[in-house]
Amino acid sequence: MKKRFTVLDLFCGAGGLSTGFIAEDFDVVLGIDNNKKAISTFSKNHPKSKVICGDMREISGKEILKETRLKTIDVIVGGPPCQGFSMAGKRQPNDPRNSLFREYLRIVRELKPKVFIMENVRGLLSMKDEDGKKVIDIILNEFSKIKDYKIELHIVNTADYGIPQRRKRIFVIGVKNNYVLEFPKATHSKNGEKNLKKWNGIGEILIEKEKVPNKYFYSRKLINGFKRREKINEQKGVGFGWQFNKLDQPSYTISARYWKDGAESLIKYGERDIRMMTPKECALIQSFPEDYQFEGGEKDVYVQIGNAVPPKMAQAIAKSIKKTIC
Repeated sequence: MKKRFTVLDLFCGAGGLSTGFIAEDFDVVLGIDNNKKAISTFSKNHPKSKVICGDMREISGKEILKETRLKTIDVIVGGPPCQGFSMAGKRQPNDPRNSLFREYLRIVRELKPKVFIMENVRGLLSMKDEDGKKVIDIILNEFSKIKDYKIELHIVNTADYGIPQRRKRIFVIGVKNNYVLEFPKATHSKNGEKNLKKWNGIGEILIEKEKVPNKYFYSRKLINGFKRREKINEQKGVGFGWQFNKLDQPSYTISARYWKDGAESLIKYGERDIRMMTPKECALIQSFPEDYQFEGGEKDVYVQIGNAVPPKMAQAIAKSIKKTIC
């Protein structure tokens, strides 16, 4: 019988990373998160995986092995909450969420997997601590202290991997010294340069205009408000955050704040005909399977989708890892 490698998903959210690894026949044995709605989504779509809904700071590697009835874990994946690192809004070095990467690090130290992957926002690259040190350098230095691992940093735009969304993210990957990992190469480019496929657009994903519920369309008052702010900001020489998608292009990044007004990635039919995308459209743009079911209210669902790693990006990485550790 062919061995199925085991995966532990820390800060698992709705399960984007796990979905990608399961597609490559990995056995996701456990997902951990403190968000009840996200854990409910994870459980519904990954019924064979165990879950823990709790504070990562209170969970040990020993407890994880006891829960999974395993002696070792092959792969650890996860994306510690990134709000404190995000380029959107204020980036505060003292945000307690920033320290959660140390909990991820602690579990890696305790369980010593063959490979570990930590995903986060691109904003991490420019963030500095109180002493002016780059946060990414601190993180890489901490990971490099773990004995017997090679540490790699990869910066990706998910559109380059066939996902219909321009989403720039970083992956910190640790591989045990006896393995050599080849990170997946891009398969797409903006205009099909370098003999790659052209980026995938969102045109085929979007619902027909007539079938979109009215609640997703901007009111005249909201449109006027956005236009006023756009004009004021233009006079000040600063940008303003509403962006309109082109059907033959990938969507702009869908963030966890999309539920508020969807301004970062809108559909525009005319000057007075503008809407945000539905949760279903956002999930498909993130490359979740058509039948993926999200739990919670609409706000919860948008947050889960915006926080997730696109499953197809995770699958590309999982494929490379499988080749590495087989």
